[in-house]
Amino acid sequence: MSAPKIGELRLRMGLEAPVDTPDDSGAMTRSYVTIADVWTKLTPLSGEARFVEERQEQALEWLAQLRWRADVASEMRLVAGARRLRVLAVYDPDGRRRFLWCRCEEIA
Repeated sequence: MSAPKIGELRLRMGLEAPVDTPDDSGAMTRSYVTIADVWTKLTPLSGEARFVEERQEQALEWLAQLRWRADVASEMRLVAGARRLRVLAVYDPDGRRRFLWCRCEEIA
């Protein structure tokens, strides 16, 4: 895959970072806070059906391409409406700090 043209980054998504807070029982509760809105291009990579806790779920993998940012890491999320994509891996495809490619997973 080649780097996207700027006009191909058409989908506006919120970039969310995880925030873990302790609860009364000593466990951690994870919530997310939006740190930026980014323009992205989504490309489907694969999809599969799997059983989680005795129910079938659809797991879709996406490649999200966006302009380079230093603060994007795995375990963040990209959000557009009801769609939530968990970032699995982040890398700079050519090392020039122009774009980021995020391999993401969406559970439907």
